[in-house]
Amino acid sequence: MEKNGKNDFDESKEGVTKLETSQNKLPLKGGIQPLSLYTRRIIDISDITKFLSKNSSHGLCGSHNLGNTCFMNSSIACLSNCTELTYYFLSGEYKKDINRENKLGMGGALAESWADLLQDYWVGSSHVGNPSDLKSAFGKKIKRFSGYNQQDSNEFIDLFLDNLNEDLNHVTKKEYVELKEKGQKETDEQCSKRFWDNYLKRNDSIITDLFCGQMKSTVTCPECGFINITFDPFNTLNLNIPETRKKRRSYYNNDYLDELEIFYVPKFNLRKPVRVKSSDVPKKDKFKDWVRNIKNDINFKFHEKINKMILDVVSEHDSLTFINEQDDITFKNLIDDNKYYFAFDIMNENENICIPIYFRDSRGVSEFPRIVMVSEKDSTIDDLRKKIYFNLRKLILSPLKNDNEDIDDLSNKIIEYNNDTNIEDEPIFELINKEYNEIFKEKINDEKINNFLKDIPFQIFLTKNIEYRDTDRIYIINNEYLLNLSKEFINNTEIKSYQDSITSLLTILSDKDYKIVVEFNLHSTFINKKLYKLNNCTRYDLIYNEIEEGENPDPDSGILTLKKCFKLFCTEEKLKKDDEWYCPQCKHHVLANKKLELYYTPKILIICFKRFVKHYTYWEKNEETIIFPTNNLDMKEFIVGPDKEHSVYDLFAVSQHYGGTGFGHYTAVCKNFNKWYSYNDSSVHETNQSDVVSSAAYVLFYRRRTD
Repeated sequence: MEKNGKNDFDESKEGVTKLETSQNKLPLKGGIQPLSLYTRRIIDISDITKFLSKNSSHGLCGSHNLGNTCFMNSSIACLSNCTELTYYFLSGEYKKDINRENKLGMGGALAESWADLLQDYWVGSSHVGNPSDLKSAFGKKIKRFSGYNQQDSNEFIDLFLDNLNEDLNHVTKKEYVELKEKGQKETDEQCSKRFWDNYLKRNDSIITDLFCGQMKSTVTCPECGFINITFDPFNTLNLNIPETRKKRRSYYNNDYLDELEIFYVPKFNLRKPVRVKSSDVPKKDKFKDWVRNIKNDINFKFHEKINKMILDVVSEHDSLTFINEQDDITFKNLIDDNKYYFAFDIMNENENICIPIYFRDSRGVSEFPRIVMVSEKDSTIDDLRKKIYFNLRKLILSPLKNDNEDIDDLSNKIIEYNNDTNIEDEPIFELINKEYNEIFKEKINDEKINNFLKDIPFQIFLTKNIEYRDTDRIYIINNEYLLNLSKEFINNTEIKSYQDSITSLLTILSDKDYKIVVEFNLHSTFINKKLYKLNNCTRYDLIYNEIEEGENPDPDSGILTLKKCFKLFCTEEKLKKDDEWYCPQCKHHVLANKKLELYYTPKILIICFKRFVKHYTYWEKNEETIIFPTNNLDMKEFIVGPDKEHSVYDLFAVSQHYGGTGFGHYTAVCKNFNKWYSYNDSSVHETNQSDVVSSAAYVLFYRRRTD
């Protein structure tokens, strides 16, 4: 890290290499790969054996259980086999770094007791050590660890490293630094470095060098859109465990829906529909409460600002009923496994009539229904046709293009609109409206338009059978651009002109015998093959990120992986009611959207599975087996900072927990000189690598590769 405007590179005789640089890449001695902007010190552990004799225990030393101290013994085994830290203490390098004046530390007592313990466990010849001095030093500062109650190994590791950092902190006087969020003109890298430099003004030790990473936190106000970005340090990543459907059922029984699936169709179908899944929805909750949350999520995730939501309930391709977001209905009375739910935006409150429109192609393949909102008082049949045209426009090509264009300009804009969440809405709508008028209303005698009408890519008609072709049709748009007047009377209702009031058509539709269908002609040269994908949508739920249909991993397979845990960790979440965020722009507390991302991962990456979960008034342990790699953990996918090329890790230790919440036992498995060993209090014996991954895995220790 650049501190004084220059780069310092020196090697000590003890084998400790210190690097301070502002460069991302530097050629280093000894075959060591270029290091991150944040890495200032590395430890050469290649000849740690120079401190050991033939009779030394080489770290294969157990710990006496002093009375419910298995949590500490498990932690000791893992941290002891962190050979970078052990080398630092065995070499005596720590002595010059002890900070006796730091009031937040223990005056060096913790560092010295840890150094003595490592001498016994590595240099000494005993195979069972006594950690009582370490426990005593630690318990004097952290009172709850002074007794003999069972404690948590993850909490012990976090607090131990935090206090060891204070004992070895190079900073003698900690400055107060006001941390301000990312400025408008700052890049992520500039802001990240500013936060990191401020952190080093208060914390600068071997613990920072080895264990400290940096996380990017983005908090968005759902009301005013203010975005707060900060870069925060971490020593341990605490990962939630995704719940399978089977697990949820065991928790919630019949009071909750396993999942609620609703398809949201954006304005005029110009973007892909969003398949929204919510898990564990209380049956007693009301639809209007769910709408309030999901509107904010869709706005934040997909930049779709919803005015008022309406739900179209469909069964066997037949629209049953419409439900407004204000309707006082619970999910218990709403959800039926045989029905489908489609959500739309009511853009104009003056339009009070919902008309479902069904899409299909000439093969009989059906797509999700769409709706058109009209005003019974003011709308004509032509108004209805235009709104239907808006909904199908992205799936077709326009005849109004130059001969040298591969695709018309408006279709290009729609493709861009479909892919870009930040493009403005209004120009698209204006262009579609203009195009419709030129083709269908102005009746320009143009060869291109005439060719389009002869090879029209769609037909709009009334029919009783929306599943497949039939002859009982009343056309609203076909290749002749005329109403099929052979069906002048339906239910004693006459339709003569496109300028007729919509009331006539609504009368026909009211008894639900007839539906409006759009049928696409796949042989037409005006089908937009780039976007014509019926039933294509984006999936969004509480666990998985954006997933294209067809990729669809099965969350209920029962197989949980470390990768799935990281995906959940990096997924945006909405803050809960008791955890509101104060928006500096709105000047009040809001249920903000928060996203965490990894910006820099440290040399030693510690990961804890959050197995202990509180449900209402009781705690429960999640004993699911999570599959994690023992070698070649590639973190590149989850790192958003500039150091992705140094992102491969190998496992070297695991703190394990057996039992439940009120009882249990901690052990460890650790890699020592390329062999895996099981540490169970005073007992240490060799084990197989295949035994490392189990349902007992609790805290994982990974080492970043340097070769």
